[in-house]
Amino acid sequence: MVACWDSSCIGFVGMDGDYRDAVKLVVEFKESGLKPEVYSYLIGLTALVKEQKEFSKALRKLNSSVKDGSISKLDAESMHSIEKYQSELLSDGVLLSNWAVEEGSSEVLGLVHERLLSLYACAGCGLEAEHQLWEMKLLGREPDTQLYDVILAICASQGEAAAVRRLLAGVEATSAGRRKKSMSWLLRGYVKGGFILDASETLMQMLDMGLFPDYLDRAAVLTALQRNIQESGSLESYMKLCKRLSETDLIGPCIVYLYVRKFKLWVMHML
Repeated sequence: MVACWDSSCIGFVGMDGDYRDAVKLVVEFKESGLKPEVYSYLIGLTALVKEQKEFSKALRKLNSSVKDGSISKLDAESMHSIEKYQSELLSDGVLLSNWAVEEGSSEVLGLVHERLLSLYACAGCGLEAEHQLWEMKLLGREPDTQLYDVILAICASQGEAAAVRRLLAGVEATSAGRRKKSMSWLLRGYVKGGFILDASETLMQMLDMGLFPDYLDRAAVLTALQRNIQESGSLESYMKLCKRLSETDLIGPCIVYLYVRKFKLWVMHML
């Protein structure tokens, strides 16, 4: 005889924040030959998204502490454990989604892709999240507009140029406010990923579109370009952006200083 477990059993486990235990319970039921309700898989996927959010938040705090010197750099074993746990979360997501698709109706598909999209977005997997976004659209489920922006930023931070182009398609046909939000997310993604020249080009593209980037976004790009000068010795990108910002009255006149060690010479240029 095959038992059928009600989805409320699974939901009860996750009520106190034991998200991973809820997922393990679903998997154990299925692999033991029992037959969980289809919505148990969706509840499990929801629990995975919540667990991924908490895990990503903890990782950000950990990386911040390492960066500011509060704790020492993680050793290879710790890094392996983190990567293993992340991989297990995503593997569980794929496993549950496959079962839900196999046993559920067509109505379940959209919910599955929606939860997988959230899972991949929280994990910072840009291409995987983008794939789920298009799957949702094919099923007639229009994702929230902010999801496009979040995935756009993730793909930009990972240097996924083709994905960025796909996600930007149609942005110019939207309202000015919507365009500014999308382009701002794109710019921030480039800055986070260290693609400073792309960020600078995006900022100037915004100006060409009649959009005015926020002060913090402009400052972030200029600061990154200043660091780039110290590393590469090239002033071209920084001066080009300063000139463009000055033409739109977003910054006042400024002086660029360059020290030539060989000749012990300071060079100043007014922009």
